[in-house]
Amino acid sequence: MTQTTTGLFPVTDPDRHAKGRQKMHGLALYTKRVWETSRSFETSLCKGPQPDAELIALDIAPALAAIRTLDLEVIRNGQSPADQQRYLDLQDTDAQGQVVRGLVLARNADVHLPAALDVHADIDLGDVKWRVVPQWQPYASLPHVIRTSTGTKPSSHAAYRHTVGGHRVIETLLDAFAFFLLCDPSLARRDSGTGKLAYFPLAGEMVVLGDYERRHPDHLNREEMAARTLQLAQDNPPTGTGREIRHSSTCDGSVLYCGRTGPGFFRDFTEPGMQIVRDIRAGYPYSVVYADGTPPSPPGRTSSCTWRANRLITTSFPARQGGGGQCRTTPQTATSCTGTNVKERKASAGCALSWTTEAGPPSWERPDRY
Repeated sequence: MTQTTTGLFPVTDPDRHAKGRQKMHGLALYTKRVWETSRSFETSLCKGPQPDAELIALDIAPALAAIRTLDLEVIRNGQSPADQQRYLDLQDTDAQGQVVRGLVLARNADVHLPAALDVHADIDLGDVKWRVVPQWQPYASLPHVIRTSTGTKPSSHAAYRHTVGGHRVIETLLDAFAFFLLCDPSLARRDSGTGKLAYFPLAGEMVVLGDYERRHPDHLNREEMAARTLQLAQDNPPTGTGREIRHSSTCDGSVLYCGRTGPGFFRDFTEPGMQIVRDIRAGYPYSVVYADGTPPSPPGRTSSCTWRANRLITTSFPARQGGGGQCRTTPQTATSCTGTNVKERKASAGCALSWTTEAGPPSWERPDRY
């Protein structure tokens, strides 16, 4: 989220600004404590001491109180009536503003309701040991008294359901901090020499293997990082010198193609047709294994792949002995093949094969792209 020099909702009242500075300092400090408490547990997946989620919840409570004070007393009530409405409108449309609104439900439950709002202590594999990653309970798993509470506005219930429940606690606290920075960057405590935010990035070498872990309010959140990683994977051809398409299958109504990357870099791949079209457009070579299973190395035993009008097309597909039927040889009139094993597909003399590329969302199974 882009920040401005003065912020969208600067706090001009000196007393409110001083309180806001104090609460932003507290929010950074409480976020750091939640992080450190989560990292401090010695645990394992199936045995050994299990994490005490109550210790994490106790550190979260003051962070929720600071978020509510910043939201209501410091920023919203520090604006003119017209700007107060503009602030609420921003929360309606801004993803991080929605997190702030959803955390109101968590704060109100902690302060005003008899049921405890527990967090889920998920256990993931770190670089050298198992570690705890606290997550908010999904809305449907909250105690009945919280879900039916009328003391919290329906908009906060909805915001919790969509932007807080099931998400990592640290991620939501960083989202709230980033939202308040957008409103008034002067509220944050910074290093006098560098101007960088105090307490961030969250320290520690422990990471969750194979996953992205946000440690700074200015960093991308998990959804944004996933979208950017997917875009990079789609826009960049895979490694290796080429790919062999060996099989196709249908998953959730979409056709996926799988095979090997190589030579010299043999790794399995699974791709939808549209991603293969993108790769071919970028100059990356694909081939299809001959119908009888012969590897593509001998000359004339495989097809080469080209793209035309958003269709993945194999040209010069060789004849299989004993194949029945006749078909035309031009790619424009190629025979359509769906949901079959390439090795079991019978190719008649001179027959070209084609695959439509309406294959749905791209596959995440692209380990050789990273």
